Amino acid sequence: MRLRSWKLGAGQPMEVIDQFTDADFTHVVDDRADVHISSRDGRFYLGYFPNGRSGGPDEDWVTGEGWVIAVTGTANVPGFRMSFGTETPAEIIAAVVAKILATSWSL
Repeated sequence: MRLRSWKLGAGQPMEVIDQFTDADFTHVVDDRADVHISSRDGRFYLGYFPNGRSGGPDEDWVTGEGWVIAVTGTANVPGFRMSFGTETPAEIIAAVVAKILATSWSL
């Protein structure tokens, strides 16, 4: 058996956030210091919740969410949504975001 070392810990969120240009995306930091990024066309969304996403009494499941990525679908193809915990390494989120951005194009 070979032992492995695994990347752990939240890391630096700017590795993710710095991938978004002001020309193509809007950035909002709310009063909880949560970051919301959306594409100018409104079809892409990234939410960063450093202390977990807030939820009401019926939404306790969202409190561990640190990252949410969603792309709205079209009339013919459904979109997708994925979420990651607050301790998911930012490098992993950055790689996912880089792949999503690489597969998009301007119309």
